[in-house]
Amino acid sequence: MNRFKTIIRSRDAFNTGRITGAVSIPADELVARVSASLESDRDIYIYSDTDEQTAEAAAKLREAGYQNVAELLGGLAAWRAANGAVEGLFTAA
Repeated sequence: MNRFKTIIRSRDAFNTGRITGAVSIPADELVARVSASLESDRDIYIYSDTDEQTAEAAAKLREAGYQNVAELLGGLAAWRAANGAVEGLFTAA
């Protein structure tokens, strides 16, 4: 299965730094945009500025029939702490 990383954060935060290959989708467009472009068995990884926003976005996708939805707890900071690949205009570590 292909993996799809999605980010529910502001455009400025996305431009500053993101997991390599992540796609920014506004929360109010999430289900519509994912449904229009991804099959329901796709692996989807969600992260946001807070764990609460991440959980909310993941729940919306699960309700829409996407069952392979994972939540990145701790968001981008946790990903960076685990030496995950990132891209963007980071100013400080």
